[in-house]
Amino acid sequence: MEINEDIVIVGAGIAGLATALGLHRLGLRSLVLESSDGLRITGFALITWNNAWKALEALGIADSIRRRHLPLDGFGVSSAVTGLPISEKSLRGRGR
Repeated sequence: MEINEDIVIVGAGIAGLATALGLHRLGLRSLVLESSDGLRITGFALITWNNAWKALEALGIADSIRRRHLPLDGFGVSSAVTGLPISEKSLRGRGR
């Protein structure tokens, strides 16, 4: 089977799917290739800064993400050896 597409996106991760969505909204067809044969149900974390939120706004999906997920107020780093905290960082007041 041969498929001819002008635009081929390799990888169905966040960047690949966002690119495909943006192209679709412009009326452009694309083909997304992904090596995994199915969706993975393992957990993940998505941390976005101001420019990423601007991109999500442009795609029209930022509000949906905000409604479904809690914002990260900060994070900590612990030693892999002792398990003791090494440092903490607050993300409050950074304008999400």
